[in-house]
Amino acid sequence: MSRDDAGGAPGGRPKASRPGMPDRPRGRERHAARGSTVAQGQPVVAVVGYPNVGKSTLFNRLAGRREAVVDSRPGATRDRRQGGAEWNGRQFQILDTGGIDEADESMMARDIAQQAIRAIDESDLILFVVDAMVGATPGDLEVAERLRRAHRPVIVVANKCDNDEAELRAQDLWGLGLGDVVTVSALHGRNIGDFLDLLVEQLPEVEAVDEGLDRLPAFCIMGRPNVGKSSILNALLGEERMIVQDLPGTTRDPVDTIIDWDGREIVLIDTAGLRRRGRMRERVEVYSQQRALEAAERSDVAIVVADATEGITEADLAACDLAAQNHCATLLALNKWDLAQPDLADLAGRVRRKSRQHPPIVACSAETGEGLGRLIPAALRLYEKSHTRLSTRDLNTTLRDLADERPGPRKGKRRLSMRFLVQTGVGPPVFRLEVNDRSLMTRDYGFWLENRIRDRFDLAGVPVDIEVRSRR
Repeated sequence: MSRDDAGGAPGGRPKASRPGMPDRPRGRERHAARGSTVAQGQPVVAVVGYPNVGKSTLFNRLAGRREAVVDSRPGATRDRRQGGAEWNGRQFQILDTGGIDEADESMMARDIAQQAIRAIDESDLILFVVDAMVGATPGDLEVAERLRRAHRPVIVVANKCDNDEAELRAQDLWGLGLGDVVTVSALHGRNIGDFLDLLVEQLPEVEAVDEGLDRLPAFCIMGRPNVGKSSILNALLGEERMIVQDLPGTTRDPVDTIIDWDGREIVLIDTAGLRRRGRMRERVEVYSQQRALEAAERSDVAIVVADATEGITEADLAACDLAAQNHCATLLALNKWDLAQPDLADLAGRVRRKSRQHPPIVACSAETGEGLGRLIPAALRLYEKSHTRLSTRDLNTTLRDLADERPGPRKGKRRLSMRFLVQTGVGPPVFRLEVNDRSLMTRDYGFWLENRIRDRFDLAGVPVDIEVRSRR
């Protein structure tokens, strides 16, 4: 494989404006999951508050599913994440945020608070969540003061009101001077219906959009901890969208962001680092891992980030296999190219020998921006290949050639005979192969057939699913 085939080595530092690399996404960032249309024309509701008051539990309750990682300790939520909700026929988007603690001067706390403040600026309505069992703390008062300066409509949500006594205690929160106070239990669903009635009453009217938009391509960024996944996403967005620190495991929840790339909108999903099960020390890490795999399930392409200073490891290849098992095309992004330049041809050969998908490689550096202009175009090419329909004539011509190249396996006097091949699905490609006797197909021959079809039709990095049926 040549350097160009492997994604190419970045040649020099980028200019201030690179082709295909907008400085910032145009317009407000929007968020959507695979299989949905763009969340345009829907008001945005931000869930904010002091740490550990139940914001993510409320987010999950409103979204109707466990999307956000929830843990009893503060700080489980770090980045902004968004989900869709509907009540009485009114659809809206919910922004979950990390806790705002003005007194905590640590770098992580400041970054989390900054993300929450940006969510406030992007929202049309704010849900200020307070722990009713504790009451208004000095930290809550500081958040309330910030919300007064935001000039956005606010609903004070007194959470953890599991009984009448807690509801009476929550009446003191009217003293915050932020308007309506609603008592709920996000964990048990108490008073959620009345709360949603008030919420939709205060939602602003927004401009309607065409609901017939096509589903957007979804690309998830995954890989081992601390290889630069969030740094790559921030560089692509042109802003500090994700919290980035040297500590591994900074990202907990997958975060979906829709950006405009050369006039085409795509969904980018940042995920938590993939660890071996034996190295997960906290329950929240297990949940984060599950969320990362779920993100791959709803993505079209997985951009698996590897560290150029370490080369491509077995864990990186395992991440590619995980993505393929979730029907996701895979692209290897060799990050930190400014620190090390391993032989790309050698790496590509190793990947081809050890990975069934043969993912292409793009060398890049989130720190300097080198090679990032090639990353999304390469992922878009994989997306297009994954959704390509091949003609039945070409497939069966190839099938005859492959049968001549390597005849089917034999059992006793019977040999596998491949009769007919047709494509039945896309995203990724699904084929139906009719044979004389399905029991004659071996695992080794099936893998060989899959790889040869991938080579013949230039489907490197794309999972190929072949359904074998006996033809009567």
